[in-house]
Amino acid sequence: MAKKIQGKVQTKVPKAKVKRGDEVLVIAGKDKGRRGKVVSVDVKESTCIVEGINEYKKHQKPSQKKPQGGIITVAMPLNISNVMVVDKSTNRPTRVGRKEVKGKSLRYAKVSGQLIDSE
Repeated sequence: MAKKIQGKVQTKVPKAKVKRGDEVLVIAGKDKGRRGKVVSVDVKESTCIVEGINEYKKHQKPSQKKPQGGIITVAMPLNISNVMVVDKSTNRPTRVGRKEVKGKSLRYAKVSGQLIDSE
């Protein structure tokens, strides 16, 4: 899967099964069983940030932007393997597959067989 071009090794990054805006269910970790909306996805690191899940408290020193400082809440990334996309039609977690439709690779829910991408 790795390709060597002019002395540099390039690896092919597969397409993510989770996209920004998807509703997901956490299947592993301290927030197991909770649902949330995906805020961002990092395909190279295979992580995603989910709204309201895996949040930590960070102590911030006073600065010019925030003269008061204090304790702020920061959302930390989860591994993509620890979340499952929730199918909108059945409201159940599902695995994600890919289908070729009119030359495009679209995602579909394996539970119901319906397309996830509405394009």
